[in-house]
Amino acid sequence: MKKSIYDTPIFFERYQQLRQNPISMNEVVEKPTMFSMLPDLKGKKVLDLGCGTGVHLAHYLQLGAKRVVGLDLSELMLKKATDDLSLQWKKGQDFDFHCLPMEALEQIEEAEFDVITSSFAFHYIEDFSALLAKISEKLTACGTLIFSQEHPIVTCYRQGYRWEKNEQKQQVAYRLNYYREEGERDRSWFQQGFKTYHRTIATIFNQLIQAGFEITQVEEPMLAAQPEWHHEFKDLQHRPPLLFIKAVKK
Repeated sequence: MKKSIYDTPIFFERYQQLRQNPISMNEVVEKPTMFSMLPDLKGKKVLDLGCGTGVHLAHYLQLGAKRVVGLDLSELMLKKATDDLSLQWKKGQDFDFHCLPMEALEQIEEAEFDVITSSFAFHYIEDFSALLAKISEKLTACGTLIFSQEHPIVTCYRQGYRWEKNEQKQQVAYRLNYYREEGERDRSWFQQGFKTYHRTIATIFNQLIQAGFEITQVEEPMLAAQPEWHHEFKDLQHRPPLLFIKAVKK
């Protein structure tokens, strides 16, 4: 049975520490961009894939969503999500969670959702086209898919030095040696190994089109209009860390 790296105690603890930091990639870049791309959620049903601790789902309820459903492989994440949302909303009526991998989303009994989102998670998926087919099945006609993932110029890294630096050890260029070579990548975080998957931007766009989606918005945030963060996130001067896509089911 597939297990979540986030159910490793030290991994989960460190992840929570990062999410509680108000000056983080999630808070400064990911959430503002994702939320700015949302359609009107009033009266809508929303499914979040890789929902984590339910932060996005709580926001969707605050925006007037009729019902939200979260899917995540991590039991620890879903326990915290249930505890947090239960303080304000009724489980089973306003929200629900399923401990499943995204690839098994067809096991959710609810037939259709108006909006499906996924934050910072699709780079964990090996067969993206198969997932898109299942997402399409769960979306209403003209339903909306919005997702963020690690940008392909980040996921392409395989080995060696990520950055080229000058004599002062300053980052001057991000290396893209393996961009053309799609497929599995071995990663490590807090000495815990896990896998992600690299696809080029062309592959991502083409698989969306082939699955019957119309791409309506693409974002690669680098905080160009927010100079107050340029010192904190210096690498954003050279490359976007995340790719955001909004697409509508035809």
